[in-house]
Amino acid sequence: MIKICCCIPGGSLMPEGEQTVPESPAEQIVSKCRYLLELGYDATECTGGMLSALGAQELDELVRENEKSSLGLVAVNSLFPGDWKLADPDADHTPYLERFRKICSAMERLGVPYAVFGSGGARRILDKPGSLEALRSFLTDAADIARAHGVTILIEPLRRQETNVFVTVPESGDFVREVGHPNLRLLCDAFHMATEETPPLAAARYLDLVDHCHVAEAPNRTPPGSDGGTGYLRAFASELLTGGYDGAVSAECGFKNFREDAKSILAYLKKILVKADTVSVVPVRDLIEEPVFLMPETGVVPATITSAAAPDGTLFPAAEKDGGALVVLTAKKGEKLTLTLGMKNAGNAPRLSSRSDGGQDVTIGGEPFGSYRCDETLPKPFFGPVTDGAGNVFTRPDLHHREHPHQRSVFVAVGDVNGVDCWNETPGHGFVKSEGVRDAQVTASFASFRVKNLWTDGEGNPLLTESTRYTVYAQSDACRALDLEITFRADHGDVTFGRTKEAGPLGIRLRDELRADIGAGRLANSWGGEGEDECWGRSAEWCDYYGEPDGIGPMGVTVFDSEKNERHPTAWHIRSYGLFAANNLYFKGGLTIPAGQSLTYRFRILFRRRPMTREEIADRYVVYTLRPLA
Repeated sequence: MIKICCCIPGGSLMPEGEQTVPESPAEQIVSKCRYLLELGYDATECTGGMLSALGAQELDELVRENEKSSLGLVAVNSLFPGDWKLADPDADHTPYLERFRKICSAMERLGVPYAVFGSGGARRILDKPGSLEALRSFLTDAADIARAHGVTILIEPLRRQETNVFVTVPESGDFVREVGHPNLRLLCDAFHMATEETPPLAAARYLDLVDHCHVAEAPNRTPPGSDGGTGYLRAFASELLTGGYDGAVSAECGFKNFREDAKSILAYLKKILVKADTVSVVPVRDLIEEPVFLMPETGVVPATITSAAAPDGTLFPAAEKDGGALVVLTAKKGEKLTLTLGMKNAGNAPRLSSRSDGGQDVTIGGEPFGSYRCDETLPKPFFGPVTDGAGNVFTRPDLHHREHPHQRSVFVAVGDVNGVDCWNETPGHGFVKSEGVRDAQVTASFASFRVKNLWTDGEGNPLLTESTRYTVYAQSDACRALDLEITFRADHGDVTFGRTKEAGPLGIRLRDELRADIGAGRLANSWGGEGEDECWGRSAEWCDYYGEPDGIGPMGVTVFDSEKNERHPTAWHIRSYGLFAANNLYFKGGLTIPAGQSLTYRFRILFRRRPMTREEIADRYVVYTLRPLA
């Protein structure tokens, strides 16, 4: 069973923590630990700075208090000051090891099993030959000291802003495996993992090495459960529960009011550190194979689920997401359903497979859907062509078309980025260079992957970083959704998107048979506009392109604009010749992303093989808005 723990403030070396050891640290340890245990915590945690500051008499008194009634101490963190250089090959490690020996001696007397090796500044690798080897040597020597005192060192992966070594769980876990010392193990910190965009699944993959965990809410290291809590922390809890973790989960965070915050933290951790086996929903609209995110009232959803069963036995594809369940649900408006989570096959599971160009092929229910292509011979990546289960394409299949050759299927582009054209492919244009596919996730109800791209000018000078997540769902080809979450980061200075007609950021080029000028296509938008004259340049929550080409039948593409997007609802650059793009920049003016900041857009694209009334599209938009999945 997982033990719920809390760090007491005082002498922390983390950037947001208290930098000074309080007066009478022994009294602080006793009073704060006793308070936490009285509230109902299973264990407590203090800092190395507090223990190292104790004189002999103070330590004796602390030990006596612990013998009278356990203080519940399970771990000690913040071992070394940031100006100590543990990885300096020219440094004398003797004083470092002596400090650690003193802390371990106190821990042995208090019965504390774990020493948390965070200390990001102290462990930083220096620009000297042999620096990593020096750190490894120090850790090996420290682990020998720890073993002599019945203590285990836990390497804590930290954020890059704190250190340049042991940043990710895989990096740290692989180091622990390689060294193989029985008293050198691993800690997982959900705050650092979330900040570094490490999937919670990484904790599960190294769970055999993990003896302790820290939790706080990203991005500001606030107490767990602050503002309702984040999906990341719930997903982290789900991985621990699914993997059978039975160590402690300790809140290591900033406190506004230690006593009051400790109460709310305990209530929240008790709520999420148990498994849930059901979720309930009352649909606000009729649902037909609609992806909806459902949170259990108590607990988190196990990572192993594949289905959700209605009371009548109907199975729906389901998967754990952010500690809740993402269910592809069919239900009537107002019908209260309690769904039992299980591991049966509900069908239409999406799958991903790697391409030789570094991209991804996507299938749904065993049928092709589309491919993310990042061939280096093309100026920018794209997703497509998008097809139904029978292979009929929704988007332009020709990659080298003479007319608007840059409009390839589903693409991300902007025509004026600091004066550089990253939309067209005329002389002097910019490039979008793939830096790989990351964080691929395949479940019974959805599959997703994230791509990282570097935008450059024609000479290769960087303009911005793009990170886009593509997500598909376990739906039949009557209607399938593709979600895009596009983030632009100004990692290379200010980024200015100019007022340009040649822009998205989302662009779609439809097959010719769906064009409104030479094909069967008809344009419509959410406020009742029809045709290019009433849709082009108009702001609307959604826009639709639908037709019934000869020999193919009903075929439509609908795009939803998220209410989280800047200047929502977006204006649409939608044309009779088959271009379908969201563009605020031309119709509402350009914008600037200041250096170091980011801008995120979210869109849902429906690819459907059946007609939909305006009312049904509106219903789907309401569900998308009220239960956002990102």
